[in-house]
Amino acid sequence: MKKGRWKKGLVLALLLACTGTVNVRSAGHVSALEAAEQAGSPITVKQYGEEEDSSFSFRLKRTEHTTCTWKDTSGIADPQLIHQTGNGIERWGQMVTSDAQKGKISCYLTNMGSYKGKNTNLRITFTDWPSYRTESGERYYPVLGVSLSLTTDFYGLIFSDIWYEAKMEILDDQGRPLAVNMTYRADDLDFGQIFGVKKSDAISGLAVPEDSRVYYIDRDGFYYFYADNIASNEYEKDSVQVQYKNASAFTLRVGGGVAFPDSFTYTRYVSEKVKKDYERFRDHLVGESSVEESTNAGAILGWIAGSARGYGPFTPPVPVKSVDRTEVHGEDSFTYRINFKVPECQPADYYQSLVLTDPMPEALTVEKVVVYDADNQQDVSTKFHIQITKGTSDQVKVSARDTSSAWIYGRSFEIRIQVHKRPEYIFGKSNVVSNKAGLSVDQKTPKETEQVKTSFYYQITTEAKNGSITASNLKVPAGGTMQVTYSPLPGYYLKSVTVDQKETDKNQHISGYSFTKVNADHHIRVVYEKNPILTITKEVKGKWDEFGTPVFLFQITGTDYNGISRTYYEALEIPEQFKEDGVYRKSFIMQIPAGIWTVREIPVSRYRMTGIKEVENGSIEGSTVRLDTKDHDTAKATFCNELVNYGDFSHNDLEINVFGKQVGR
Repeated sequence: MKKGRWKKGLVLALLLACTGTVNVRSAGHVSALEAAEQAGSPITVKQYGEEEDSSFSFRLKRTEHTTCTWKDTSGIADPQLIHQTGNGIERWGQMVTSDAQKGKISCYLTNMGSYKGKNTNLRITFTDWPSYRTESGERYYPVLGVSLSLTTDFYGLIFSDIWYEAKMEILDDQGRPLAVNMTYRADDLDFGQIFGVKKSDAISGLAVPEDSRVYYIDRDGFYYFYADNIASNEYEKDSVQVQYKNASAFTLRVGGGVAFPDSFTYTRYVSEKVKKDYERFRDHLVGESSVEESTNAGAILGWIAGSARGYGPFTPPVPVKSVDRTEVHGEDSFTYRINFKVPECQPADYYQSLVLTDPMPEALTVEKVVVYDADNQQDVSTKFHIQITKGTSDQVKVSARDTSSAWIYGRSFEIRIQVHKRPEYIFGKSNVVSNKAGLSVDQKTPKETEQVKTSFYYQITTEAKNGSITASNLKVPAGGTMQVTYSPLPGYYLKSVTVDQKETDKNQHISGYSFTKVNADHHIRVVYEKNPILTITKEVKGKWDEFGTPVFLFQITGTDYNGISRTYYEALEIPEQFKEDGVYRKSFIMQIPAGIWTVREIPVSRYRMTGIKEVENGSIEGSTVRLDTKDHDTAKATFCNELVNYGDFSHNDLEINVFGKQVGR
């Protein structure tokens, strides 16, 4: 690659041509455009203006902090190093003198750009070159080197007429391989120059422009491109674009003049021109008088540099939206994240504007917006205008303050929008909100994210005393319905049902409660109390003959804990025999609702009541007893009777008395 402003400083007086070349139109030479038409060809033809994939916009480049360290570990006596500066150019290189130097010469370039927040460094190892001799058998070797522009961000591989192979390794600051997606574009292949791409590398795309003038050949495990133009400023016509995917290393072959057999630049022997050029170049070796400051590169050198410039603009960034929670509880805050990368590009391709807009769903309101450098996780909000417009639906607008600044290009950004549900918003049939954002450059149609969906829920917490209930903390879709069921432990009754600290009519919710159109958290508490035990004991004195079973009747009336009046009847039979003048006791138990109950014995023949005793949690009122099971789990009383009349009746003659239907049982 030779940019016009570089040529002035380097005074490349001789154009890398070789004597003895065959005509460019000779048979067997295939243009890259023709090769692209063949089935299975690796070459793609790009139309000018066709958008490039921005995921490959990264390129290696010189930065203001780039340094170069040149090494030769072969141990040869005279390494013949080159180091030149002048007219905005600095170059390092070496004239090879032995095949023993293969793989032993390297160049380490630091601070060659940033990829996803990681600094990139480049190690170039010169691994191979061909054998060329004069007709008398004298061996010639290539000139190796790198060149940095001190005024632009270009770097280049310097080469002579004899080609060489260079392994390019991308490393992080710890010297570890760093896999990148990148573009390497070789511009301005001049007459006699070759550019070879190793086929086994992680090549994602290989392209030439629609009016390409380069030629193509596939051999020795490389895709080779070469050209025949002389002193042309139409760099794009003579360019090749390579895109690497997830690559930490790749290998190139570059050179000019004498190239490889069967190409139009091939000559069998080193030409007289090459001999003269090499002799003149020796004046610029380290230690020679002219080396420290030189505007004359030695006429035999050219270079190829990687460029991020595409045949069309890089695809404007396509934003990707995500959310930190797909399920949100009520009015909890959550965050939308919108990620996009601004392609790395040349200043001529910088944007005029870059604006992201995000209309919020009606259900949400915006709390704050922050912009991060996604690679370095640094807050860069000051580099952007951030506007939040409140309304029925909030609007977010984020725009770059200065799109003419190189700082923004090649970076990945993350816009974080923190939101929460509006307190007054009521969910209806759906508990899901959808949202998408759009990113526009140069006022073009925005490129939109996929829709991001978030569902909302509330929680029903449950509590039961002396019973079981539907599990607590269950999620209920906002606007939805949930049925809570509950039941008592054996021997317990429903005392109360409280929802959100308000007691409800438990008789309407005996075994369950339904929450409908849920738009808030709720709590339900169910209390069961132990069924009180009311014990009545009959104590009878006196022997009876075997002419019937005596039956005693009791009436229990009162008001339960709900204030409902109830009446119960209970009969007690005593079929057992006992001695004359003996005492017999028998009891019955009633499990009726808690309340205040008055118990009386209905008179029967042959027995008279002599009194009431052994009262527990109650009081005697004449011939009745008042028992309290509202505030107590148990209540007791003993009714005493004695036999007074045998007569001609059986004891169970009393069964003919009809007291009617028992109330409340």
